[in-house]
Amino acid sequence: MNKEPITVLLQKVKSGNNELLSDIYSRLYQDIKQIAQYQIDKLNTGETITPTVLTHDCFIKLTQQNQINIKNSQHFLNCLSISMRQLLVDVYRSKLRFKRASQGVTKNLTQIQGDEDIDFKLLELNYLLEKVEKIDKTYAEILNYKLILTMTFPEISLAIGKSERQTIRIWNQAKSLLLALSKEMPKTE
Repeated sequence: MNKEPITVLLQKVKSGNNELLSDIYSRLYQDIKQIAQYQIDKLNTGETITPTVLTHDCFIKLTQQNQINIKNSQHFLNCLSISMRQLLVDVYRSKLRFKRASQGVTKNLTQIQGDEDIDFKLLELNYLLEKVEKIDKTYAEILNYKLILTMTFPEISLAIGKSERQTIRIWNQAKSLLLALSKEMPKTE
């Protein structure tokens, strides 16, 4: 295993050396698996997918991309987290189509985040995060860090290279945008 710092390895991956992704993945595996377990537990889709399967499937998806532009380990974890969310949403959608049922997720985002004014089901959250990303990628990134990865503001500020105060300001703006977009969204059952 390569002992260079992860940031250095990611710079080499950016230059086209995708073989190093396996080293990065191995070094961050426990963190990645924790994120997978968290997403499975909190965004309960009713599926029996394991954290190991979710982790490996998302890593394989990442390695199949032609151009990989990842800045640091937090960004790497964020990309995998987004991939995990998308995979869980796809699994959930196919389950809904298969059963032709309109049941919701048993846990909503309020229960996950503890924020009383945010309450979305898994499909709604995915839809809204995709809309936010089209408007502002930084907002989407911060929402993902906070709502999916449950990072603290100091951790987020370090990941995005801004002060904690700026990060909180951006979080509040992103949250306002998310809530505004939710009012325009057709409600799912």
